Amino acid sequence: MVNRAFVLLLMLGLAGSASAVNVSLAQIDASRLLLTQKVDLYVSVTDEEGRPVRGLDRGAFRISESVDGRRFSEARRLEGFKPQAGAEEGITFVLLIDNSGSMYDALDGRPTQEPSRMRITQAKEAVRSFLRSMTSPRDRVGLAAYNTFYQPLSRPGQDRERIAGLLEDIQRPQPDQAYTELYASLTLGAREFAGAEGRKAVVVLSDGENYPYARYAGKPHPVFKSKIYQYTEPIRLCQEEGITVYPINYGREKDRRLQNIALETGGQVFDARDREELAGVYRRIHEQVAGEYRLTYRATMEPAERKYVRVEVQSPGGRASAARFYFASTVFGLPLAALGWWLLAPLLAACLLAWLATRLRLESRKGPARLQVLQTRIGYASTRAIPLGSSKTVIGGSPKADLTIAGAPSVRGEHATVLYDPKSRSYTIVAGGDLLVNNQPVKTRKLEPGDVIDVGGATIVFDDGEV
Repeated sequence: MVNRAFVLLLMLGLAGSASAVNVSLAQIDASRLLLTQKVDLYVSVTDEEGRPVRGLDRGAFRISESVDGRRFSEARRLEGFKPQAGAEEGITFVLLIDNSGSMYDALDGRPTQEPSRMRITQAKEAVRSFLRSMTSPRDRVGLAAYNTFYQPLSRPGQDRERIAGLLEDIQRPQPDQAYTELYASLTLGAREFAGAEGRKAVVVLSDGENYPYARYAGKPHPVFKSKIYQYTEPIRLCQEEGITVYPINYGREKDRRLQNIALETGGQVFDARDREELAGVYRRIHEQVAGEYRLTYRATMEPAERKYVRVEVQSPGGRASAARFYFASTVFGLPLAALGWWLLAPLLAACLLAWLATRLRLESRKGPARLQVLQTRIGYASTRAIPLGSSKTVIGGSPKADLTIAGAPSVRGEHATVLYDPKSRSYTIVAGGDLLVNNQPVKTRKLEPGDVIDVGGATIVFDDGEV
């Protein structure tokens, strides 16, 4: 349940946006929290027309933090301040394009055989315009289409001409492909940012509501089976990874939960009524993100699963504030409250030594097969190695599991099991919950050296122990 005091703060932040200046906490990057105790905030300050407010100095910003959403302590000073951080340092975008059956109708919802009147054609034109408007060589763009299936077309990269060319791979779906797995695709799209640093944003184009296959087709989904993704799942993942979602509604029907997804990830919902507005929305999103301020501050040492951040801005256009929370609880699978502050120094030293050991990977020696935990969703490096037993190794959310993933509500019980076959001397992983291997959902898979396993956001690498 969201803290009531925090809801009030959020409402105050939204009330501030009704003034001549609007402020939002677009992204909270806590990936450096463990090693440096620093948090990066990407703050959007815009005028009444949504244009970035430029020229503010660090004195215009005040940051305070709380562990309960009620009692805030002001940060002593800003450790870093970067105006127009996205424009200078680059932005990683993932563009999700609705490719359901209705995207081949006209904007008024009527069927059409004229490609120029189809929403999908206009969406492709808007994306091409968006790509042309990007001038920073550091910007990276990924592309995916979605309907019944999530279709990744490109991981984030800098070759925009290639991305533009891939738009032609988006073709009219067959009847069984024409459903709309909006929430599932947002969840999978957020995983495309694996390894990305800095500013990260998903721009999702939608012409209607989430319309999951398993609910409306009357049979299991070919990939997700009976699972129906909830709108809270992409919210949680994006909050943990520090990803902002910008939905664009392009049609008469709208998914009411897109507002929640945008608000709780620091984004904003846009509506477009024609092809010109649609192209303008894409450009506006890029302009806003590129014009944000990056503020770096030193977090408090108080332990908490969530920490709340409030940013107050004083500009010539007026005063406004915004507040959000970030996850700060999991260190090596233990709640942060279980660690005294006096353990931080030796923990950092041990982390550094263990990280170096992991990088070296002892390539010159053989050893037992093992699972190596490399990181959690909020970026903490971990080198805990779990030797694989002679029969099975359980990964789950219970302390009784051989490898416990704490702080991830989606991981429960025996979430995944690694089984050993003595005849073939091989290992197979069997899913008891949502499981990704090499970024692909699986139910069972024979493991190969170097396979990357994702369980509740923890990144685990299988090592067979051979040279």
